Amino acid sequence: MEPHPQVMAALADLVTDEPGCELVGAAATVTEALSLVSDMIPDVVLVDTDAPRRPHRPPQQPGNALTELLPTAVLVFISTATEPHTEYSETSPTTPHISILKTAVPEFLRSLTA
Repeated sequence: MEPHPQVMAALADLVTDEPGCELVGAAATVTEALSLVSDMIPDVVLVDTDAPRRPHRPPQQPGNALTELLPTAVLVFISTATEPHTEYSETSPTTPHISILKTAVPEFLRSLTA
């Protein structure tokens, strides 16, 4: 889940190009992501935590919604910030989650297939 089209395309290419990984979808918003994965059971979900905030509205909580729908998926929260965003850390104890920098995504994907 990545709101910026160019970054989403680059992340999709990274997943597609990694042997042993399969891209099942790409979404810009929580709503799109939820509709994409409602018919699938992905092993890993990449979630951008740098999504812009809309004034006067509470932030979306992708971790909570995805955890309910995908209790066995690994949620990977990706960010350009050096400190992980704490507002997305409330996931279920049964749903593993990881926080990494966007620059670490290629290495993370390689670790999945190694």
